[in-house]
Amino acid sequence: MDNIPVYLFSGLIDSGKTSCIKETLYDPAFNEGEKTLIIITEEGDVEFDIKFLKLTFSELVVLDSISELTIKKMEELDKQYEPERVFIEINGMADERELYAQGFYEKWEIAQHLCLIDASTFRNYVTNMKQFIYNHVLHADLCVFNRADKEDKKYLRNNIKGINPKLQIVYENSDGIVTDKIDDNMFDPSKPLTISDDDFGLWYMDSIDNPDKYKNAEITLKLRYLEPNPDYDTVVYMGRNAMVCCSNDVAPVGIAVCGVPSKEMKVNSFYEVHGKIKVVKANGEKTCVLYADTSNEVEAMADELVYFN
Repeated sequence: MDNIPVYLFSGLIDSGKTSCIKETLYDPAFNEGEKTLIIITEEGDVEFDIKFLKLTFSELVVLDSISELTIKKMEELDKQYEPERVFIEINGMADERELYAQGFYEKWEIAQHLCLIDASTFRNYVTNMKQFIYNHVLHADLCVFNRADKEDKKYLRNNIKGINPKLQIVYENSDGIVTDKIDDNMFDPSKPLTISDDDFGLWYMDSIDNPDKYKNAEITLKLRYLEPNPDYDTVVYMGRNAMVCCSNDVAPVGIAVCGVPSKEMKVNSFYEVHGKIKVVKANGEKTCVLYADTSNEVEAMADELVYFN
């Protein structure tokens, strides 16, 4: 059976993946008797017992690793269980990019990829094991930070959005209250803004999340000339390189800049650009564009990499 909807649950160890699956399948608004196949690649503290499987019309398959979930294996599971949908819980130490590389989505259709992270241990992973965060977040649609009561939500958001800017994020407190809002008054667009080198990552993410906040804001940014726009002589792409995972995973992040003398500018050189922000629609989404009135070449900073903290 092709085009079976798949719900992926990834995240670090003890992040609540199993509990989330159980809560979802116990929800009568989600479960109306559909036959569900649950595939797990780790067995956590919360188990899928026989009573749960019977009540939720589910079957359980345990694999040693996600590398076992090949197209051939999926065909075998289709024939054996005839599921109407599939839930996959991915081992917290696995590299789920391997799962995507196997092309499983060509047979089973991804309905949603949910990543769960324990906010109280997030800093330790960022410091010591950021690669595992990168693996789980790269392809996810939604990230749930649980146990987020006392954590710096801006820190959580910006480290995650540095990997996957399109990711939707929600925060869940220990009492179960969920929100997608954070207190963020760091940048006040009612007065001229000068974004420091260290704060560029925070400002960049805030401009993506809240473009209307910066409409008509006067701003000064230190940016590297990344590349010209082939369609417009006076529009260029400027920004910085961001370390989305580790020193080997660097990607450019930036903003479209209008009104600069592009033919006189040098690619990879740094410029201090002053101007006003306009909000435009691109690919159906609002985005900030900097309309510059001055752009002066300056020396590069000692460390040009953007860090989202």
